[in-house]
This record gives sequence, structure tokens and C-alpha cells, in this order.
Amino acid sequence: MILVLGATGPTGSETARRLVARGLPVRAVSRDPRQAAQLPALAGVEILPGDTSQPASLAGRFDGVAKVYLVPPTALGWDKMQSEIISAAAAAGVSHVVKLSAIGAGPDQPSMSLRYHWKGEQDVEASGMSFTHIRSNSFFQNTLFDLASLKNEGRFYSCVGDARFAKIDTRDIAEVIVKVLTEDGHEGRTYELTGPAALSFADMADQLSVAVGSAVEYVDLSPDQYAIELAKSGMPEWLATEFADIYGRGFYREGGGSRITETLPQLLGRPARTFSTFAAEHAPMMQRHW
Repeated sequence: MILVLGATGPTGSETARRLVARGLPVRAVSRDPRQAAQLPALAGVEILPGDTSQPASLAGRFDGVAKVYLVPPTALGWDKMQSEIISAAAAAGVSHVVKLSAIGAGPDQPSMSLRYHWKGEQDVEASGMSFTHIRSNSFFQNTLFDLASLKNEGRFYSCVGDARFAKIDTRDIAEVIVKVLTEDGHEGRTYELTGPAALSFADMADQLSVAVGSAVEYVDLSPDQYAIELAKSGMPEWLATEFADIYGRGFYREGGGSRITETLPQLLGRPARTFSTFAAEHAPMMQRHW
């Protein structure tokens, strides 16, 4: 049995789908199991009530589980939640944890997420369980968070300046995770996964323009202004601040996300998907309303 924590998210759902397609038993937890069961990607998954932001709700969910794919919860204070989940998995006798982390994870980053991912890696390594860390770059799919402004204005906003990112498709990440979960030889490894090209957000706007057939513009804001605008849109203040910190300050703003690794091609035997391919596939979702 493989437990996927974060199974309704982009990497978790694709990982679960691929594992089921291989005939493997997969378990997931959800605050709303009935709604989660309607997701096509989770067809054939055992879905139990549970909430990773409330680790106590996971009692019994590790029973009979050999391996775990851990996507940390998106909630204020998720470093402590992550630590409790790791402790519970170890206490239940889980043999291997594959943890989703991030390129740039470190103890001194302005970004809460990069600090917490680093802490989670340390917790997993100290737990006694076998582990693999998946440090990914930013996702292509994050572009879809900007659907409203793309469709209504032909613009998307951030605070990265001219920094470049070797962004990656979540489907590629999931394929690596499934390989790690179903093969030997990945224990104790840290895999840094990137896409095949380092693009500025202006470059991505150009490729989106080609895909949707109309001009798309990237609008750069200061980190403080970006956080204000996100909060105005209804995003919780702590999360708006984190988006400004992770993209506008520290590792990524300084260009750390531009490095391209060959890890994914080496593991999968094929090139990583390109942003232009992603843009073309998702163009109908992003086309202008007028």
C-alpha cells in the first residue's frame, strides 16, 4: 500500500493516477472524501477522511502502508504539521518516504516554504525511515493560478524581475515520483528536477502569446505591492506574503531557479516537457474573453 498525502493537488493526483494504472494499491486522505472520489485522477484510490493540516486526523491512515508520498499541507504553521506527519509515519512502520521539496530549500531563506522544506528534509532523514527528496523547480501549472487576469486582461503579475526559471511540468515530476516509489536504488537520494529551459516571465509571456493567439504581457511588481494585490484578491495574508517572499526575495529573485539539471532526462530516458508545449495544451483555458 502506498499512501499519497496531497492527492488532490497537481503532483499528488497525477502520482496516484499513475500508480493505480500500474495496478498498485493506493490510499489517500481528504477533508471531503466524497468530493475527492469524483476526481477522475483518483479513480481506484482508497480515499479516507483526513486532513494533513490536522495531523491527529491521520490516526490509523498509515496502517498497512509501506511507502508514503508526502506533499506538505498548505496551511499556516505547516512545518510543525509536516514534522508530526513524519513522526506518525515512522511510528507506524512506514519503510520509505518520498518528500516533495523545492530547489533552493535552506535554513536561512526569506521564504517560509524554502525554510520549512529544508526542515522537513532534516526530519525525514532523522526519522530512521528510508527516504528520497524530490526538489523541484516552480511548476508550469502555477500559470493557471492567473487564469482570471489572463482571460480578462491578457496579463499576469508577479515580482520576479528578469530572473529566469527552469520551470517544470507537474506530470514530469509525478512520473519521477512513481519511478522512485516502484523501483529500488533511489533510497537516500535528493533529486533536483527542472524543465529544459531557463525562461524569464517575459519569455513565458511571449510563448503564451503564441499559444493563445493574442498578446500576453507580464507585469512586474515590487514584492510588497505583489503581496498587497494578492491579499486584495482574497488570498490569506500569510500566503500572499509568502508568494512575495519566495519569488521576490532570496534564492529565486537572485536567479537560483535558472539552473537546468539533467536529472529528469537521466531518470526517465527522455527530455522534460517544454513550456511552449504546456502553453499550447492549455491555451483554450487562457484565451481572452474579448
